[in-house]
Amino acid sequence: MVGRHKLAGLLFALLVMASVGAAAPVPRPWQDGEILSRKTVVSGRDYVHKQYVYRIKSFGRYYLVVSNTALHLDINAPMRFSADRRHLVIQDADGQKCKVAILQTARYPSRL
Repeated sequence: MVGRHKLAGLLFALLVMASVGAAAPVPRPWQDGEILSRKTVVSGRDYVHKQYVYRIKSFGRYYLVVSNTALHLDINAPMRFSADRRHLVIQDADGQKCKVAILQTARYPSRL
């Protein structure tokens, strides 16, 4: 009977440790890039809403992204971002992070 309690306690401890390890956040892989262009697009029926379309260049890729808020970054200035499936998390010059939606991705050949 004592052996079963020890085994149950051991299994419970292993499950708790596994759940704590699984809940730890995964660090984001940050990449370097630069904003090549920015365009303000008026949207909505009353032309009240604005969206900002950016073209971003990274090593081997171009991204076309859209944001509801303007980023505090200059054009052709170095920037940092993290790519997800459908989104980029861009770090502003102020250190604030902004999540933008990817509209299009294209590869460009690296020159040797």
